[in-house]
Amino acid sequence: MRHIDALEESLGVVLFQRNDKGYLPTEAGLEIMRLGEVTDYQFANLMDDLQNKDKPLEGNLNITTVNEVIGSLLPIINRYQSLYPGMRINISCNLRSFNLKYGEADIAIRLGPKPETPDNVVIPLSNTEISFCAHESYIQKYGQPTKDNLHQHKFIALNERHDHLPWNDWVHNNIPTTSIILTSSSIQVLNQALLSGTGIGAMPKSLIQQNKALTEVVVDEHWEISIWMLVHRDLFHMPKIKKFIELLKQQEIQILHP
Repeated sequence: MRHIDALEESLGVVLFQRNDKGYLPTEAGLEIMRLGEVTDYQFANLMDDLQNKDKPLEGNLNITTVNEVIGSLLPIINRYQSLYPGMRINISCNLRSFNLKYGEADIAIRLGPKPETPDNVVIPLSNTEISFCAHESYIQKYGQPTKDNLHQHKFIALNERHDHLPWNDWVHNNIPTTSIILTSSSIQVLNQALLSGTGIGAMPKSLIQQNKALTEVVVDEHWEISIWMLVHRDLFHMPKIKKFIELLKQQEIQILHP
């Protein structure tokens, strides 16, 4: 208790609320506890690195990303684990901003404008141009989509609207609700629906050009999305993270990969 009192006096903030049941941490108290945990974790890893320079990589690598890049991220993960079989990968697909400072994740992969979060190393991975397209089986059944007849065609889209996916907003804003015949919360479901000829959907232009069964559907809008990797500066030089970054830089990351 004396140590807590002295720390609160030194910091000028209340770290714990006192009551009959004991001490309950305030938000400031929780913040210091999280900082202590990640600092202890970093020191433990530093000592391990210094003492075991040639020791094979072992442990966990925590990655937070969005569903749209999983398809092209998995081959990199497979390569990483073939090189370092002692590493276990934990993936969180969540739009919430994980706090890298407190070790909630080792690496974050995000879409959209360049992140401006302080204390994080931000690495550009790729720029992806997005277009709408239709499968040949769709065109055979419903005809060729053009700018003039888009309202007569069938579209597929995500059922939730996200700031980092503006083309999905375009569908909801410009296509009649009755023409949006399938929605899903899963990119994988939409990709399978697109490739089975269910409706018109979005995909990276480079993937459209690689698939002879797909035809680009031109609209008045143009979208290019940037993909970024974030690592906290204090964790950037950890061997497990550096090795993964090296592999990540060797392969272009795409979004909406089928």
